[in-house]
Amino acid sequence: MQRPFLRVSSFIYLLLIFSGIATVHAADDTVDLKTLSVTTTRTSSPVDEISSSISIITEKEITKKQYPNVLSVLRDELGMEVVQSGPLGTATSVFLRGAGSNSTLVLIDGVQVNANTTGAFSFSDLTTDNIEQIEILRGPQSTLWGSDAVGGVINIITKRGKGKPTHSFAFEGGSFGTFKESLNSGGDLGFLDYSVSVSRTDSEGFSAANESRGNSENDGYENTTVSTRLGRNFMGDGRVDFIGRFTKAIVEFDAFGFVDGKGFSKSDSYYLSLPIQKAILDRWDLKINPTFAYDFLTTNDPGGFTKKSHILNRTHGVDVQNNVELNKYFSTAFGFEYEARNGVNEESNLRKTIKNKGFYLQLQGRYGKRITGTAGFRHDINSIFENPTTKKFEAAYRILETSTRIRGAYATGFRAPTLNELFFPNFGTPSLKPEKSKSWEAGVDQNLLDDKVKIGVTYFHVDFENLIQTVDLGGFIFRAQNVAEATTKGVETSLNIILPKNFRLSSNYTWLTARDEDGGPLIRRAEHNFSANLTHIWKEKLETLVGVRTRSNTHSNSTGTNRTGGFTTMRAAVSYKVNKHLKLTARGENLFDKEYEENFGFGTAGVSGYAGFTWYFNPASNN
Repeated sequence: MQRPFLRVSSFIYLLLIFSGIATVHAADDTVDLKTLSVTTTRTSSPVDEISSSISIITEKEITKKQYPNVLSVLRDELGMEVVQSGPLGTATSVFLRGAGSNSTLVLIDGVQVNANTTGAFSFSDLTTDNIEQIEILRGPQSTLWGSDAVGGVINIITKRGKGKPTHSFAFEGGSFGTFKESLNSGGDLGFLDYSVSVSRTDSEGFSAANESRGNSENDGYENTTVSTRLGRNFMGDGRVDFIGRFTKAIVEFDAFGFVDGKGFSKSDSYYLSLPIQKAILDRWDLKINPTFAYDFLTTNDPGGFTKKSHILNRTHGVDVQNNVELNKYFSTAFGFEYEARNGVNEESNLRKTIKNKGFYLQLQGRYGKRITGTAGFRHDINSIFENPTTKKFEAAYRILETSTRIRGAYATGFRAPTLNELFFPNFGTPSLKPEKSKSWEAGVDQNLLDDKVKIGVTYFHVDFENLIQTVDLGGFIFRAQNVAEATTKGVETSLNIILPKNFRLSSNYTWLTARDEDGGPLIRRAEHNFSANLTHIWKEKLETLVGVRTRSNTHSNSTGTNRTGGFTTMRAAVSYKVNKHLKLTARGENLFDKEYEENFGFGTAGVSGYAGFTWYFNPASNN
């Protein structure tokens, strides 16, 4: 059943490659990768010197695509599967290289925001407001970041104020009674630089339970987000930042069984960090980052098992990181990380705290412009489960004569049991062991035609053991136990082409096979994911984008009885700078009104449109 899909998608992809290569003969400036530094690797290396598989999404790209939330941005990226159960604000799962949602670590300005009770982070309320850069580091990263970083790390970085202070107001409205207003201001005041954003989103939504199943009640959504970053330099090369993000959201959802209901959830989230950086010797930089994460969720579900619930997640910690340049060939990053993870479920009398200490060391080498390599290990000391040790080795070799880079990596990782898996009444098992993984990958990056064509191909293979699953012990007794193994493997292929007349084409294709030890498919993992975006700029005033996304079918339960079919959707976005004060925007989603499901039984938006404007109070700030 999947072979026709594979043939069609492969044909489209090859057509894009060959047509692009054949038509590139006049081009515009390319993006200089040396201007993009990466923080997820705990180094300040530019992107083109990193051996890891990494994607960088800049503020400019987010703005051009007009995505309102981070989950929409992630859908286009390599190795990524995003599954949402309904309209704006409803539950969202993210699978990176086939790893579960609780096996991908999410950082917001250095704050680890995965929920302690479930282990996952829901992107449903995370807007793109005040975001400067999103980094996606694929593959196990436990050596640097500890638990949860099995599939990889998603790092969200808030804007830093620069230059003359600027101010703007933006408005957008459209389908499903959706409206968003935002105020933004940022700049350098001399004694202090700042960036602040306040936004409000309201939507009447559509039925979370698919309307094709006879459901018609709309499920609405409200979101208020405040994001700020205040920074000050001191003593020459020292710097301190205060970074905070607050989100208050209310979302309606439908009852269990994919039928209309009157359930709703209210959430309050605070993420705070206070990074302090200072050189203590000529080649020794020290960074201390205290962090705090707070999430409080209230759920009212008349059709559910618990009816009401009040769940609190709190995490406070500190990361002490040292970066030392040993000589012109080697540098090292080493440090200490402490976290206290607290979870409370009032209705279930769950009140537990897990404490963890992590010690990490990474050595990075570079020889000329051809060879780079990294080796590192980490040891964690945990208050509940056995103390794991993880390691990672990676290297890259550049063939300068042909603009070719060959890279490879081997790493181990682990995922700690969540508080629910350990202690939830009549479900948790306190003796659970961490899930473990071993991964290797090999890739090639090739630039052609004076870097106007860039192609990347990566093969990866991951083995999981001690996977935690819910086991039916009979008599309606269910327990979390280490009973499973699984393997994921696949190929990630990217293509970026600078075309004549200010056109650009970018596309990503991921082939993934994710199987358990019995050969059965892991749920909600598609075998094929493809996305492509064609953009154009006219006289620095008019920007247009046309995008297509294709996904093959998935299984939504272990028995394979619930399946979602494959689908293809198309979108378009346009912006026009009327003058130095005013920019108009418009976008259309699912332009061919495709009926599909991302998650079995849950609805998705049909054809929809949105339009708005941005007003710049300071004309000099409008680039």
